Amino acid sequence: MNPSRECAGCGEQEEALITFPVSTLRRLCTDCLLKEHRNLFCPICLQVYLTPPPPQETLACLNCPSIAHLRCPSSAAADSPFTCPPCSDPNFSFFPKSHLLDQESSAADALVAAASISAVLMNNAAAGLKKEAEEKILAAKEAKKRAKEALGNLQDLVVKQKALEKKKNSNNPNPNKRKNSDR
Repeated sequence: MNPSRECAGCGEQEEALITFPVSTLRRLCTDCLLKEHRNLFCPICLQVYLTPPPPQETLACLNCPSIAHLRCPSSAAADSPFTCPPCSDPNFSFFPKSHLLDQESSAADALVAAASISAVLMNNAAAGLKKEAEEKILAAKEAKKRAKEALGNLQDLVVKQKALEKKKNSNNPNPNKRKNSDR
C-alpha cells in the first residue's frame, strides 16, 4: 500500500485524479472531502457556495451542517424537516468508487465540487501560513533590534570596565608592591 495515495478519512487507495491534499499531512478522497465539508456546498446539486446563500432560499439538514437550496428538486418543502442524502443513507457516496467520470455526470459534478472546495481550503491555509510568516518576520526584526541594543550596552560596559581598571592601575603603578597602609 502506498500511504501517499491513501485517504486519511476512509483509508482506501485512490487514483491521483480524485485525491486532494487538505494539508501537508492529510489527504482525502473526493467522497471524504465532500462529507467533511458539507457546509460548503449544496448536497443535492453540488454547487459550491462562494458566498453563503440567503437563509430564506435554503434548507438546513437536521443532523449535520449541510445547507441545500430550496429550489433543488430533491429538497423537502421549507415547512418539512430536511435530511441531506449522506444523513439519510449511511451508505451514501458523493463519488461512488464504481462509477467512471464519463459515465456519470453527478460523479463529475462531485469531482468539480471537491476540487473547488480543496482549492478554497488550500488558499485559506496558504493565507494563514503567509500571515504567520509575516508575524515571525516582524518578531525576528524586533529581536534583532533588541539584540543589537544589548550588544551596544555590553560594549559600553566593557569600555567602562576597562577604563576603571586602567584608572586603578595608573593610581597604583606596581600592583604587587604593598601600600604603606597595608604594612
